[in-house]
Amino acid sequence: MAMQLTRETLVDEHAELTAVIGALVEQAAQRPLPASAVAPLRWRLSRLLLAHLAKEDRLLHPLLQRGDDPVAAALSRRFEEEMGGLADAFKAYMHDWNGQQIADDPDGFQTATRGLAAVLADRIRREETQLYRHIPGATPPAEVDAGALRA
Repeated sequence: MAMQLTRETLVDEHAELTAVIGALVEQAAQRPLPASAVAPLRWRLSRLLLAHLAKEDRLLHPLLQRGDDPVAAALSRRFEEEMGGLADAFKAYMHDWNGQQIADDPDGFQTATRGLAAVLADRIRREETQLYRHIPGATPPAEVDAGALRA
């Protein structure tokens, strides 16, 4: 059974990603840094983000790029091209900040986590306000409250 792609599903996934990265930012700010809370949040974020990106790659971008709307197709291609940088930044974050590096440099980890949160917040805001409105049958975009991630 094929999954139907809806704006609401993607926005719900963004809300979950926002909650997890927000919790990670909060944990990264604590001293002593609670490693037992940080590790599961990082891996949950990784699973959620990779699943979401795969859905966009397999369903959203092909839908918009093969559709009749040239504006949607061009916008989708631009977002798809930008995704490489975000994916690389996320992979580097996960690689560079393993348990030992986090323990050795909690302030650096906090800074890196806040930076990642800001990048994700910007991407979420732009997808929800610019890209997702082109999904066939999409409802108008609601206001995106991703600013809390920049704390």
